[in-house]
Amino acid sequence: MSFLAVKINYGPCNTFDNCIHKPQLLQGLRECLIRLGYRVIINPVQFLNYCMIEMCGHEVWRCDIKNLKFNTAFDQDPVCKRAVEAVITSSVKFRRARAYLWFWSLIDRELFRRTEYFPIDYWPDTIDSKEYSSIEECLECCKFLTIPRVEDSNVDISK
Repeated sequence: MSFLAVKINYGPCNTFDNCIHKPQLLQGLRECLIRLGYRVIINPVQFLNYCMIEMCGHEVWRCDIKNLKFNTAFDQDPVCKRAVEAVITSSVKFRRARAYLWFWSLIDRELFRRTEYFPIDYWPDTIDSKEYSSIEECLECCKFLTIPRVEDSNVDISK
């Protein structure tokens, strides 16, 4: 999802013994974000007096929906100003994180990839091996895999 897409989840507002969804409370916030170039999706939820702004699956800002002013412009509502400020700040952080991740993936993909122009790797790929004796022959000849027992009278430990 783009970090220029904003999802606003809002619940029913409980005012004057009336409990219904009031998207008019989000009018100034929605207009300001659209003017700034964000795609705004308004999603009604069933949590009472709830307003949450979400970007890229992360919660950016939350408040009580009764704190927003009804059908008011952006510049006259201080809570709406703080919400827009939080959206702008988080979109800058998302851009910075995307650039950081893009840079490290570029380094990983381009600089550490094995190509014909990459410096020569001097680690041996294959080891030249010669035929060695079998384990049975080593046991008979050198007896290096067997542990001498002290009980054996014919084994001299001093050797």
